[in-house]
Amino acid sequence: MAAALAAGGARIAAIVGTSKASVESARQDLKQRFGLECATFTVLQDALDTVRPTAVALCSPWRVHAEQLAQVAANHCHCLVEKPLLWPATWAAAERAIEAFETRGLLLDMITQWPATLSGWEVLHGARPRHIESFHMRLSPLTLDDKAIPDAAPHFISLLQALLGTGDCEEVSRERDRDELTVSCRYRHRSGSSRARLQLRACPERPRPAWYQINALRADREVDLPEYRQWLVAGGQRAALADPLEVVAAEFLRKLAAGEGTDGQALRAAHRNLLQLAG
Repeated sequence: MAAALAAGGARIAAIVGTSKASVESARQDLKQRFGLECATFTVLQDALDTVRPTAVALCSPWRVHAEQLAQVAANHCHCLVEKPLLWPATWAAAERAIEAFETRGLLLDMITQWPATLSGWEVLHGARPRHIESFHMRLSPLTLDDKAIPDAAPHFISLLQALLGTGDCEEVSRERDRDELTVSCRYRHRSGSSRARLQLRACPERPRPAWYQINALRADREVDLPEYRQWLVAGGQRAALADPLEVVAAEFLRKLAAGEGTDGQALRAAHRNLLQLAG
């Protein structure tokens, strides 16, 4: 994410890690791979006090998001936070986090990169259908433990929001066996409702299989290693994808430059739907 933000024109002033060793390793990696020079800290508040940044990208473990979001907002910084917004979390905790940015006129946005692939889907299948009866997504988490849905469902929700607008996951059901977990729902939105299904199958090897299907039109993700070049494929055709993280970073920086604020409605709906899907 540091490299993606830098590619979009941001200056990476500092990084924060959990130990001197880990943060120094990250600093050297950013310098060697991307030519980025930045200060290092092991305490977020020290970085905020010293650097006084315009914005912070939170790519930390979920369990500390709530505390760190409060710190970032209190220091009047905009924020791009890794999905999910926070976890484990009650609705009240998410509301406090979102309100902290709204009331200060700050931008809070979430890192969900799958909507950036829709341009590739359109190359393969043409314009998106006006009426979407069904949406189906397959992702491959490392394991099917209690972190699988909080980790994967934000991608699913972000595509539903990109395709159909803000809505609600209703009539949620789950099917589970040893190797697969499927979460189904009806996504109710302003134009009606659509059937939606998220299929999770554990896969420890990279690159992990992933695809999504709009109505009957499916596109699979392919990844060329080691450069991690990404494609969508369907019917023997391939559509090259711009780096999805760079797309997310560029859009965040565009919003900052335009003076846009937090889309609280979308963030609230995303968190509400995550709670519904996770049960």
